[in-house]
Amino acid sequence: MSIINNEWKYINEGNVHMVLEIVNTPNVYRLIKDDSHTNTGFVRQSIEYVNFVMLPLIHGNAAYEHEIVTLSKDEIEKLILKLADVRPKNRQHKTLISPFAIKAPNLTKLNPSINNYCIEIKPKEGFLAKSFQKYSKCYYCLKQFLKLSTHEINNVSEYCPLDFYSGNESRMKFALLNLINNPQNNFKMFKNGNIIFNEHSNKKQFDDIIESTIFKYTDVFLNFLIQILLSDGNSIINLTDKDYTPLKLSANCVEGKDLPHNSLLHNLLSLQKLTEDLNIDYSSDNDYSYVTKILDRLKSEGLNFKLENDKRKFLDTAENLELALISAIAKDCSIMIAFTEQYCDGHPWVMFQGRKMSYRWAVTDLEPKSVKTLVKRVNTEKQLIEIYEDIMSN
Repeated sequence: MSIINNEWKYINEGNVHMVLEIVNTPNVYRLIKDDSHTNTGFVRQSIEYVNFVMLPLIHGNAAYEHEIVTLSKDEIEKLILKLADVRPKNRQHKTLISPFAIKAPNLTKLNPSINNYCIEIKPKEGFLAKSFQKYSKCYYCLKQFLKLSTHEINNVSEYCPLDFYSGNESRMKFALLNLINNPQNNFKMFKNGNIIFNEHSNKKQFDDIIESTIFKYTDVFLNFLIQILLSDGNSIINLTDKDYTPLKLSANCVEGKDLPHNSLLHNLLSLQKLTEDLNIDYSSDNDYSYVTKILDRLKSEGLNFKLENDKRKFLDTAENLELALISAIAKDCSIMIAFTEQYCDGHPWVMFQGRKMSYRWAVTDLEPKSVKTLVKRVNTEKQLIEIYEDIMSN
């Protein structure tokens, strides 16, 4: 399938991918912003890793998969020219595109024939790592001071991932409000595939958006999001009128214990915590050799991560480095909550004001990370501690 010969629309991009919607289809293309991995075998293995390792580890019986597509040299050249007009300036320093792209479902839409909304949340690391327990500050909150010192941000966010992952509705509401007040790159809203709220927006703009929906009030909408986040992704939810007052327990980062064990958030947090008690050897001849190793094991042993026993067997016997890299992916993925104001066949729904509103809970940005990610994390931790100790001593 050619992109150039079809109507397409730029949606969004991160450090690794540019996402293009193929208009009038349920699909997007995730263009890889690098031509260093031009080997089709590498890209194919990356997609298999997402499909057979990460998606079922998080979702269980995953409902969607990715596939590989090939772009011609002429197509790439035309895309680069056309994308120059729509890409954000802060992203245009990366201009190379791999000849291999990823075809995936459009997670911002449930039904293209009606109004679709989607919230994208990049929640980050939701627990207090042992290296930071002495300071009672999590990785995200400490990194805010680093970003401030390097002028990446203008002010420190009050968002804390430990509030988000607490399972306590009042703390989760506090976290979501802080994401809205200071989104950085961790909170976006889409309408019909177009970004209508991001790091350049403000709280009043968000309130105005919600006022135009069935929810009318941001408080009601946040309760809607929280109930979905605490679900297993397949539940029928009755949205109650109960109002949760936004709550912050203390100035420190405090882990919660209220996440339902059947929730997707619990699955995600469990993967993040995989390496807390392990010693990791970061030396490796090949940054991505673990991908081949895991996929070969799945095939040779007939493991299917959609089956709980197979999943548990793997996690109990995997090498420390393999677990560390699964954990790193889980710490940096994005949650996509798409919904409509009416019922769509084949999707779970939330009952609100006598109306069925369909939704879909999904996770993206699950491609393999290199061993260098772990090395960078160790070095960053040292830097964060130095900056924080310096701040506290003054």
